[in-house]
Amino acid sequence: MASQKNIVVIGASVAGHTFVNTIAPQLPAGYRVILVERNEFIVHLPTVVRSCIVPGWESKNLTSRLTQENVFPTGSRHRVLCPNSVVELRTNSVVLSEAFEGSTELAFEKCIIATGAQQGAPFRPAAGSSLDEYKTFLRNMQNDIKAAESILIVGGGTVGVETGGEINALYPKKQVTIVHSESGLLHPDATAAPAGFTTFPTTGAKVSANLQKQLGVRGVKVYLNDRAILQPGQSGPLGSRQSIPLKSGETVEADYVLVSVGNVPNSAIVKAADPAAVSANGYVIVDSLFRVVPGSSASPLAGEYYALGDVAALPSWRTSVSASAEGPALGNIVAAEIKGKSPKAYTPASMTGACIVTLGDKGGAGQLPMPIFGTVSAPGFILGMKSKDFFARQFDARFTGATKVSTAA
Repeated sequence: MASQKNIVVIGASVAGHTFVNTIAPQLPAGYRVILVERNEFIVHLPTVVRSCIVPGWESKNLTSRLTQENVFPTGSRHRVLCPNSVVELRTNSVVLSEAFEGSTELAFEKCIIATGAQQGAPFRPAAGSSLDEYKTFLRNMQNDIKAAESILIVGGGTVGVETGGEINALYPKKQVTIVHSESGLLHPDATAAPAGFTTFPTTGAKVSANLQKQLGVRGVKVYLNDRAILQPGQSGPLGSRQSIPLKSGETVEADYVLVSVGNVPNSAIVKAADPAAVSANGYVIVDSLFRVVPGSSASPLAGEYYALGDVAALPSWRTSVSASAEGPALGNIVAAEIKGKSPKAYTPASMTGACIVTLGDKGGAGQLPMPIFGTVSAPGFILGMKSKDFFARQFDARFTGATKVSTAA
Protein backbone atom coordinates (compact mmCIF):
# COMPACT_ATOMS: atom_id res chain seq x y z
CA MET A 1 0.00 0.00 0.00
CA ALA A 2 1.91 3.00 -1.35
CA SER A 3 -0.16 5.46 0.67
CA GLN A 4 1.00 3.94 3.97
CA LYS A 5 4.21 5.06 5.67
CA ASN A 6 5.97 1.96 6.98
CA ILE A 7 7.64 1.40 10.32
CA VAL A 8 9.70 -1.70 9.55
CA VAL A 9 10.73 -3.90 12.47
CA ILE A 10 13.36 -6.56 11.77
CA GLY A 11 12.98 -9.40 14.26
CA ALA A 12 10.20 -10.50 16.62
CA SER A 13 12.58 -10.69 19.57
CA VAL A 14 11.39 -9.56 22.99
CA ALA A 15 12.66 -6.08 22.16
CA GLY A 16 11.14 -6.02 18.68
CA HIS A 17 7.81 -7.48 19.77
CA THR A 18 7.35 -5.14 22.74
CA PHE A 19 8.26 -2.20 20.50
CA VAL A 20 5.51 -3.26 18.07
CA ASN A 21 2.97 -3.53 20.88
CA THR A 22 3.85 -0.04 22.09
CA ILE A 23 4.06 1.81 18.77
CA ALA A 24 1.12 0.28 16.87
CA PRO A 25 -1.70 1.84 18.96
CA GLN A 26 0.00 5.25 18.85
CA LEU A 27 0.52 5.58 15.09
CA PRO A 28 -1.53 8.03 13.04
CA ALA A 29 -3.81 6.55 10.37
CA GLY A 30 -1.26 7.01 7.59
CA TYR A 31 1.35 4.79 9.25
CA ARG A 32 1.59 1.04 9.64
CA VAL A 33 3.97 -1.46 11.29
CA ILE A 34 5.61 -4.17 9.18
CA LEU A 35 7.07 -6.88 11.45
CA VAL A 36 9.57 -9.13 9.64
CA GLU A 37 10.64 -12.42 11.26
CA ARG A 38 12.83 -15.05 9.58
CA ASN A 39 11.49 -18.07 11.50
CA GLU A 40 7.90 -19.28 11.51
CA PHE A 41 7.90 -19.28 15.32
CA ILE A 42 9.41 -17.53 18.30
CA VAL A 43 10.75 -18.94 21.54
CA HIS A 44 10.41 -18.00 25.20
CA LEU A 45 14.16 -18.26 25.57
CA PRO A 46 14.45 -18.51 29.39
CA THR A 47 12.70 -21.91 29.25
CA VAL A 48 15.17 -23.55 26.87
CA VAL A 49 17.51 -24.58 29.71
CA ARG A 50 14.75 -26.91 30.93
CA SER A 51 13.10 -27.89 27.66
CA CYS A 52 16.37 -29.31 26.30
CA ILE A 53 16.69 -31.53 29.42
CA VAL A 54 13.24 -32.41 30.78
CA PRO A 55 10.92 -34.47 28.52
CA GLY A 56 7.66 -32.72 27.73
CA TRP A 57 8.94 -29.21 28.29
CA GLU A 58 9.65 -28.77 24.59
CA SER A 59 5.88 -28.56 24.08
CA LYS A 60 4.87 -26.18 26.85
CA ASN A 61 5.83 -22.74 28.09
CA LEU A 62 8.17 -22.35 25.16
CA THR A 63 7.11 -21.54 21.64
CA SER A 64 4.44 -20.01 19.46
CA ARG A 65 3.99 -19.65 15.75
CA LEU A 66 4.06 -16.00 14.74
CA THR A 67 0.98 -15.00 12.74
CA GLN A 68 -0.97 -11.94 11.69
CA GLU A 69 -3.79 -13.12 13.93
CA ASN A 70 -1.85 -13.43 17.19
CA VAL A 71 0.13 -10.20 16.81
CA PHE A 72 -2.51 -7.73 15.55
CA PRO A 73 -6.29 -7.31 15.95
CA THR A 74 -8.66 -8.47 13.22
CA GLY A 75 -8.74 -6.00 10.33
CA SER A 76 -5.50 -4.30 11.36
CA ARG A 77 -3.56 -2.35 8.71
CA HIS A 78 -0.32 -3.54 10.32
CA ARG A 79 1.34 -6.63 8.86
CA VAL A 80 3.41 -9.65 9.94
CA LEU A 81 5.80 -11.01 7.30
CA CYS A 82 6.78 -14.44 8.58
CA PRO A 83 8.78 -16.33 7.56
CA ASN A 84 10.66 -13.63 5.69
CA SER A 85 14.03 -11.96 6.06
CA VAL A 86 15.68 -8.64 5.44
CA VAL A 87 18.76 -9.29 3.32
CA GLU A 88 19.99 -5.73 2.73
CA LEU A 89 19.72 -2.33 4.40
CA ARG A 90 19.45 0.68 2.08
CA THR A 91 18.80 4.37 2.57
CA ASN A 92 15.07 4.58 3.37
CA SER A 93 14.34 0.99 2.27
CA VAL A 94 15.18 -2.64 2.99
CA VAL A 95 15.36 -5.64 0.68
CA LEU A 96 13.32 -8.73 1.60
CA SER A 97 14.05 -12.34 0.76
CA GLU A 98 10.39 -12.80 -0.26
CA ALA A 99 8.27 -10.26 -2.12
CA PHE A 100 5.62 -8.25 -0.28
CA GLU A 101 2.93 -6.38 -2.19
CA GLY A 102 4.66 -7.22 -5.45
CA SER A 103 8.21 -6.16 -4.57
CA THR A 104 11.19 -7.29 -2.51
CA GLU A 105 12.14 -3.67 -1.80
CA LEU A 106 10.21 -2.16 1.08
CA ALA A 107 10.37 1.59 1.71
CA PHE A 108 10.13 2.88 5.27
CA GLU A 109 9.88 6.00 7.36
CA LYS A 110 11.75 4.32 10.19
CA CYS A 111 13.46 0.93 10.51
CA ILE A 112 13.97 -0.86 13.83
CA ILE A 113 16.74 -3.47 14.01
CA ALA A 114 15.82 -6.07 16.65
CA THR A 115 17.71 -9.05 15.23
CA GLY A 116 18.87 -10.32 18.62
CA ALA A 117 21.85 -12.60 19.00
CA GLN A 118 23.15 -15.94 17.81
CA GLN A 119 24.00 -18.85 20.07
CA GLY A 120 24.57 -22.51 19.41
CA ALA A 121 21.66 -24.92 19.54
CA PRO A 122 19.62 -25.55 21.57
CA PHE A 123 19.69 -22.14 23.19
CA ARG A 124 18.52 -20.36 20.05
CA PRO A 125 16.81 -22.01 17.07
CA ALA A 126 18.74 -22.09 13.82
CA ALA A 127 17.78 -19.49 11.24
CA GLY A 128 15.04 -20.78 8.97
CA SER A 129 14.21 -23.80 11.12
CA SER A 130 10.61 -24.88 11.57
CA LEU A 131 8.85 -25.35 14.88
CA ASP A 132 8.67 -29.12 14.33
CA GLU A 133 12.39 -29.29 13.55
CA TYR A 134 13.25 -27.36 16.69
CA LYS A 135 11.10 -29.55 18.91
CA THR A 136 12.68 -32.65 17.38
CA PHE A 137 16.12 -31.25 18.14
CA LEU A 138 15.14 -30.67 21.77
CA ARG A 139 13.74 -34.21 22.15
CA ASN A 140 16.92 -35.69 20.67
CA MET A 141 19.02 -33.68 23.12
CA GLN A 142 16.86 -34.85 26.03
CA ASN A 143 17.57 -38.44 25.00
CA ASP A 144 21.30 -37.79 24.60
CA ILE A 145 21.54 -36.21 28.07
CA LYS A 146 19.59 -39.13 29.57
CA ALA A 147 22.05 -41.56 28.00
CA ALA A 148 25.17 -39.67 29.08
CA GLU A 149 27.05 -40.41 32.29
CA SER A 150 29.44 -37.46 32.54
CA ILE A 151 28.55 -34.07 31.10
CA LEU A 152 30.95 -31.17 30.56
CA ILE A 153 29.44 -27.69 30.26
CA VAL A 154 31.82 -25.17 28.71
CA GLY A 155 30.83 -21.74 29.97
CA GLY A 156 29.50 -20.80 33.41
CA GLY A 157 27.30 -17.87 32.50
CA THR A 158 23.60 -17.84 33.32
CA VAL A 159 22.65 -20.37 30.64
CA GLY A 160 25.48 -22.78 31.46
CA VAL A 161 24.79 -22.66 35.20
CA GLU A 162 21.03 -23.07 34.79
CA THR A 163 21.44 -25.97 32.36
CA GLY A 164 23.83 -27.67 34.76
CA GLY A 165 21.30 -27.18 37.54
CA GLU A 166 18.51 -28.68 35.43
CA ILE A 167 20.59 -31.76 34.58
CA ASN A 168 21.57 -32.26 38.22
CA ALA A 169 17.98 -31.85 39.43
CA LEU A 170 16.63 -34.47 37.02
CA TYR A 171 19.65 -36.81 37.09
CA PRO A 172 21.44 -36.31 40.43
CA LYS A 173 23.71 -39.33 39.89
CA LYS A 174 25.22 -38.00 36.65
CA GLN A 175 28.54 -36.18 36.90
CA VAL A 176 28.17 -32.57 35.76
CA THR A 177 31.23 -30.34 35.36
CA ILE A 178 31.26 -26.63 34.53
CA VAL A 179 34.39 -24.93 33.20
CA HIS A 180 34.35 -21.13 33.26
CA SER A 181 36.96 -18.55 32.26
CA GLU A 182 36.24 -16.03 35.04
CA SER A 183 37.05 -16.03 38.76
CA GLY A 184 33.44 -16.84 39.64
CA LEU A 185 30.31 -18.12 37.94
CA LEU A 186 28.32 -15.68 35.78
CA HIS A 187 30.25 -12.45 35.14
CA PRO A 188 31.90 -11.10 38.31
CA ASP A 189 35.12 -9.89 36.67
CA ALA A 190 35.48 -6.32 35.46
CA THR A 191 38.21 -6.60 32.86
CA ALA A 192 39.70 -3.93 30.63
CA ALA A 193 38.28 -4.32 27.14
CA PRO A 194 40.22 -3.60 23.95
CA ALA A 195 39.44 -0.32 22.20
CA GLY A 196 36.14 -0.40 20.37
CA PHE A 197 34.63 -3.24 22.41
CA THR A 198 31.18 -2.96 23.95
CA THR A 199 31.20 -3.93 27.65
CA PHE A 200 28.41 -4.73 30.10
CA PRO A 201 27.94 -4.59 33.89
CA THR A 202 29.29 -7.30 36.14
CA THR A 203 27.26 -9.58 38.40
CA GLY A 204 27.63 -9.58 42.15
CA ALA A 205 30.36 -11.73 43.69
CA LYS A 206 27.91 -12.94 46.36
CA VAL A 207 25.59 -14.37 43.71
CA SER A 208 28.49 -16.19 42.05
CA ALA A 209 29.72 -17.63 45.35
CA ASN A 210 26.20 -18.68 46.39
CA LEU A 211 25.61 -20.56 43.16
CA GLN A 212 29.00 -22.27 43.34
CA LYS A 213 28.34 -23.39 46.91
CA GLN A 214 24.93 -24.86 46.04
CA LEU A 215 26.30 -26.67 43.01
CA GLY A 216 29.18 -28.05 45.07
CA VAL A 217 26.79 -29.46 47.69
CA ARG A 218 24.91 -31.18 44.88
CA GLY A 219 28.09 -32.74 43.48
CA VAL A 220 28.60 -30.48 40.47
CA LYS A 221 32.28 -29.77 39.81
CA VAL A 222 33.27 -26.22 38.90
CA TYR A 223 36.60 -25.15 37.38
CA LEU A 224 37.18 -21.37 37.40
CA ASN A 225 39.77 -19.24 35.60
CA ASP A 226 40.12 -22.07 33.13
CA ARG A 227 39.18 -23.09 29.60
CA ALA A 228 38.40 -26.39 27.93
CA ILE A 229 40.54 -27.26 24.91
CA LEU A 230 38.09 -28.82 22.47
CA GLN A 231 38.81 -30.37 19.12
CA PRO A 232 36.69 -29.36 16.10
CA GLY A 233 33.30 -31.03 16.37
CA GLN A 234 33.89 -32.14 19.96
CA SER A 235 30.45 -31.24 21.29
CA GLY A 236 27.19 -33.02 21.92
CA PRO A 237 27.31 -36.80 22.50
CA LEU A 238 30.89 -38.06 22.12
CA GLY A 239 30.05 -41.75 21.76
CA SER A 240 32.35 -42.73 24.61
CA ARG A 241 34.01 -41.22 27.65
CA GLN A 242 36.89 -38.94 26.64
CA SER A 243 39.52 -36.94 28.51
CA ILE A 244 39.06 -33.23 27.78
CA PRO A 245 42.19 -31.17 28.54
CA LEU A 246 41.90 -27.81 30.26
CA LYS A 247 44.21 -24.84 29.79
CA SER A 248 45.38 -25.25 33.41
CA GLY A 249 46.66 -28.76 32.69
CA GLU A 250 43.75 -30.49 34.42
CA THR A 251 41.53 -32.91 32.51
CA VAL A 252 37.80 -33.58 32.64
CA GLU A 253 36.22 -36.92 31.79
CA ALA A 254 33.05 -36.56 29.70
CA ASP A 255 30.90 -38.41 27.22
CA TYR A 256 28.80 -35.33 26.43
CA VAL A 257 29.97 -31.74 25.87
CA LEU A 258 27.62 -28.77 25.95
CA VAL A 259 29.10 -25.48 24.77
CA SER A 260 27.51 -22.41 26.37
CA VAL A 261 29.89 -19.52 25.86
CA GLY A 262 27.46 -16.65 25.41
CA ASN A 263 25.67 -14.78 22.66
CA VAL A 264 27.06 -13.25 19.49
CA PRO A 265 25.06 -10.22 18.30
CA ASN A 266 23.25 -10.87 15.04
CA SER A 267 24.59 -7.74 13.35
CA ALA A 268 26.00 -9.02 10.05
CA ILE A 269 23.41 -7.18 7.97
CA VAL A 270 24.34 -3.89 9.70
CA LYS A 271 28.05 -4.49 9.24
CA ALA A 272 27.49 -5.18 5.53
CA ALA A 273 25.82 -1.77 5.16
CA ASP A 274 28.28 0.16 7.32
CA PRO A 275 31.15 -1.58 9.17
CA ALA A 276 31.80 1.53 11.25
CA ALA A 277 28.30 1.29 12.79
CA VAL A 278 29.27 -1.94 14.61
CA SER A 279 31.61 -2.21 17.60
CA ALA A 280 34.70 -4.42 17.53
CA ASN A 281 32.78 -7.26 19.21
CA GLY A 282 29.75 -6.96 16.97
CA TYR A 283 27.22 -4.71 18.70
CA VAL A 284 25.35 -2.03 16.77
CA ILE A 285 26.39 1.38 18.07
CA VAL A 286 23.43 3.55 19.10
CA ASP A 287 22.81 6.84 20.87
CA SER A 288 20.47 7.54 23.80
CA LEU A 289 17.46 7.55 21.43
CA PHE A 290 18.43 4.11 20.06
CA ARG A 291 19.43 5.69 16.72
CA VAL A 292 22.17 3.82 14.88
CA VAL A 293 25.36 5.88 14.82
CA PRO A 294 26.66 5.70 11.22
CA GLY A 295 30.26 5.86 10.16
CA SER A 296 29.58 8.91 7.98
CA SER A 297 26.76 11.01 6.58
CA ALA A 298 27.08 9.02 3.33
CA SER A 299 26.22 5.74 5.09
CA PRO A 300 22.88 4.12 4.18
CA LEU A 301 22.32 3.94 7.94
CA ALA A 302 22.50 7.73 8.30
CA GLY A 303 18.75 7.85 7.86
CA GLU A 304 16.02 6.58 10.17
CA TYR A 305 17.59 3.40 11.56
CA TYR A 306 17.35 2.33 15.21
CA ALA A 307 18.60 -0.74 17.09
CA LEU A 308 17.72 -2.33 20.44
CA GLY A 309 17.82 -5.61 22.34
CA ASP A 310 20.65 -8.13 22.20
CA VAL A 311 22.11 -6.67 19.01
CA ALA A 312 22.57 -3.14 20.37
CA ALA A 313 25.43 -1.58 22.32
CA LEU A 314 23.37 -0.36 25.26
CA PRO A 315 24.60 0.12 28.86
CA SER A 316 22.81 -2.78 30.52
CA TRP A 317 22.83 -6.57 30.49
CA ARG A 318 21.54 -8.17 27.29
CA THR A 319 18.61 -9.96 28.94
CA SER A 320 14.87 -10.30 28.40
CA VAL A 321 14.37 -7.89 31.33
CA SER A 322 16.39 -5.22 29.55
CA ALA A 323 14.72 -5.96 26.20
CA SER A 324 11.28 -5.65 27.80
CA ALA A 325 12.22 -2.15 28.95
CA GLU A 326 13.88 -1.07 25.72
CA GLY A 327 11.00 -2.02 23.41
CA PRO A 328 8.38 0.25 25.04
CA ALA A 329 10.96 3.03 25.50
CA LEU A 330 11.79 3.10 21.80
CA GLY A 331 8.11 2.79 20.93
CA ASN A 332 7.41 5.98 22.83
CA ILE A 333 10.44 7.71 21.31
CA VAL A 334 9.35 6.92 17.74
CA ALA A 335 5.74 7.88 18.48
CA ALA A 336 6.91 11.24 19.82
CA GLU A 337 9.10 11.87 16.78
CA ILE A 338 6.27 11.06 14.36
CA LYS A 339 3.97 13.46 16.21
CA GLY A 340 6.60 16.22 16.11
CA LYS A 341 7.33 16.12 19.82
CA SER A 342 10.69 15.96 21.60
CA PRO A 343 11.40 12.38 22.68
CA LYS A 344 12.83 11.48 26.06
CA ALA A 345 16.30 9.90 25.97
CA TYR A 346 16.49 6.35 27.27
CA THR A 347 18.11 5.64 30.61
CA PRO A 348 18.07 2.00 31.77
CA ALA A 349 15.85 1.49 34.80
CA SER A 350 17.38 -0.06 37.90
CA MET A 351 15.46 -3.32 37.38
CA THR A 352 17.36 -4.01 34.16
CA GLY A 353 20.16 -5.00 36.55
CA ALA A 354 18.09 -7.86 37.98
CA CYS A 355 19.69 -11.30 37.78
CA ILE A 356 17.78 -14.45 38.74
CA VAL A 357 19.50 -17.82 38.24
CA THR A 358 17.71 -21.07 39.08
CA LEU A 359 19.15 -24.56 39.53
CA GLY A 360 16.30 -26.78 38.40
CA ASP A 361 13.11 -26.98 40.41
CA LYS A 362 14.87 -25.99 43.64
CA GLY A 363 17.68 -23.65 44.54
CA GLY A 364 19.38 -20.77 42.82
CA ALA A 365 20.43 -17.23 43.60
CA GLY A 366 20.04 -13.73 42.27
CA GLN A 367 20.26 -10.02 42.82
CA LEU A 368 17.60 -7.32 42.60
CA PRO A 369 18.43 -3.60 42.43
CA MET A 370 16.00 -1.77 44.71
CA PRO A 371 15.38 1.96 45.16
CA ILE A 372 16.90 3.31 48.38
CA PHE A 373 18.12 -0.14 49.51
CA GLY A 374 20.48 -0.74 46.61
CA THR A 375 21.14 -4.25 45.33
CA VAL A 376 19.66 -7.02 47.49
CA SER A 377 19.62 -10.81 47.25
CA ALA A 378 16.66 -12.25 45.38
CA PRO A 379 14.16 -13.76 47.86
CA GLY A 380 13.16 -17.40 47.64
CA PHE A 381 9.66 -16.74 46.33
CA ILE A 382 11.11 -14.92 43.28
CA LEU A 383 13.37 -17.89 42.58
CA GLY A 384 10.35 -20.17 42.96
CA MET A 385 8.30 -18.10 40.52
CA LYS A 386 10.99 -18.36 37.87
CA SER A 387 11.59 -22.05 38.50
CA LYS A 388 7.88 -22.84 38.10
CA ASP A 389 7.42 -21.63 34.52
CA PHE A 390 10.19 -19.10 33.79
CA PHE A 391 7.69 -16.23 33.92
CA ALA A 392 5.82 -17.66 30.94
CA ARG A 393 2.99 -15.19 31.36
CA GLN A 394 5.34 -12.48 30.12
CA PHE A 395 5.57 -14.46 26.87
CA ASP A 396 1.78 -14.79 26.64
CA ALA A 397 1.35 -11.06 27.17
CA ARG A 398 3.41 -10.23 24.10
CA PHE A 399 0.63 -11.60 21.86
CA THR A 400 -2.05 -8.93 21.73
CA GLY A 401 -3.82 -10.03 18.54
CA ALA A 402 -7.23 -11.56 18.00
CA THR A 403 -5.89 -15.08 18.57
CA LYS A 404 -4.56 -15.49 22.10
CA VAL A 405 -1.49 -17.48 23.04
CA SER A 406 -1.33 -19.40 26.31
CA THR A 407 1.70 -21.29 27.54
CA ALA A 408 0.20 -22.07 30.92
CA ALA A 409 1.40 -25.38 32.31
